[in-house]
Amino acid sequence: MTKSRVFKIFAFVAMVVCCVCGQAALAQNVHHLQARTISNAQQSDFDITKFDQLFQLVSGFGALPPVDGGGFDEWPCFPNPANPNYPDCQTIAAGGAVIGTPAYTWSYANCDASAPGAPNCGQIFWFYEDDTGDNTDPLVVSIVAKQGTKTVLDTGNITLANPNPFPAGSVIVISDDAAFGTLGQTGKGNGFCAGTKVTCSNPLKGSVTITVTTVVGASKISSKFSVNLQ
Repeated sequence: MTKSRVFKIFAFVAMVVCCVCGQAALAQNVHHLQARTISNAQQSDFDITKFDQLFQLVSGFGALPPVDGGGFDEWPCFPNPANPNYPDCQTIAAGGAVIGTPAYTWSYANCDASAPGAPNCGQIFWFYEDDTGDNTDPLVVSIVAKQGTKTVLDTGNITLANPNPFPAGSVIVISDDAAFGTLGQTGKGNGFCAGTKVTCSNPLKGSVTITVTTVVGASKISSKFSVNLQ
């Protein structure tokens, strides 16, 4: 059963870009997932609707975005006035995108969120193509990060938009600023497992396996990658 959460959703639809950003209504929730889309420039060359699926593209853990003067993350960034961070993006050529530089090895000290108030250290992101043409079912996403059997981050299943707002052929990036650990809290739903029934552990030095999942209707895709805390 998919668990829905209350999100403030705002959407901007333009010729090139549609943006949907979600902020969890619960103050204690550390997750702040965003979804933005750039229209696929190739979609006019063929019939997208015959594919009727989600298709996973790239995923990774990138540099944490700075916040601009308006209080918005400077990336992910696309050149369209409909985006709230457009002043940061207006010099990017059409069809381009800016994300934080991805890396495999990260500072353990910076990403260890074992203490209350520990800051985020990077941004989890993934791109996918939505060819479902499904604007009836919700867009549901999740992120799980583990070290062995121990969970160091879990968003649970988040209904990011209901219904899914993206037309067939859209290329979408979803992102979440993150670190790993308990934030000094104990029990289920602690730290970076806020909003779930999972108990987070504090990270150790070594590999962290991150799984991102996207669901629209009957179509479900996942991507798995690792980062190295040292």
